[in-house]
Amino acid sequence: MIDLHSHILYDMDDGALTLAESLSMARMAAADGTRILVATPHSPGSSGCRHYDLALIHARVGEINATLAAEQIELELVAGTEICYESDVVERLKRGQLLTYGNTRTILLELSRNSLPPMLENTLFNLQVAGYRVVLAHPERIVEVQQDPNRLLPLIERGVLMQLTAAALLGEQGERLQTAAETLLKHGMAHILASDTHGLPPRRPPLLSAARDRAATLVGLAPATALVTSNPAAVLNGLPLRPAPPRPVTQQHSWWRRPGR
Repeated sequence: MIDLHSHILYDMDDGALTLAESLSMARMAAADGTRILVATPHSPGSSGCRHYDLALIHARVGEINATLAAEQIELELVAGTEICYESDVVERLKRGQLLTYGNTRTILLELSRNSLPPMLENTLFNLQVAGYRVVLAHPERIVEVQQDPNRLLPLIERGVLMQLTAAALLGEQGERLQTAAETLLKHGMAHILASDTHGLPPRRPPLLSAARDRAATLVGLAPATALVTSNPAAVLNGLPLRPAPPRPVTQQHSWWRRPGR
């Protein structure tokens, strides 16, 4: 499996605190079947960011990879960033101040206030004109999406990929997020499943297999497997990803609370 969202680098953000914790997280991910794990520390602008330095990110990825290789653990870390949405994100990327996924032109974008910014579609257009592909982190958290999942349809039609959090799908982040995650998955509005790990239990662990199995009960084994294999592989290899068109959530089947209910 491939995990495109993690906070495994120690003393960078609100994730791992020490090298020992980073290594324990890596071992746990490998034991669960993950073979590639992207380190995506929070960028400046996020409340979770402590230190953000490109050289430091690469150094810590190399440090952890060297230890894993010495221990013959089948896991490779790749450098990336969970980029906090700000109006100047395109300019910061062009200046080389933020990391994409590995050597690709794909970024992981977070809406830090869990709300759709007024100029989001304009910023996405500018990102795409500049040659970047966007993966949107944990859309199940977005308030407007919880109220109306169809708010994602224009973004998906624009080519934005949606990344669900494993813990949300499993109900570990509450019923509301689980219901939102299931709704997006069943309507073809989810393309990638990632751990968004922040540490070891009881914090959010680097585990994907249970969420993949849960997804299989909702959409079938092949689509669920693609969420953690071929889809993230296409992202990391800079290959096209053309998922099936999403299916709108109709009012009679919507799960959100309607006014007056």
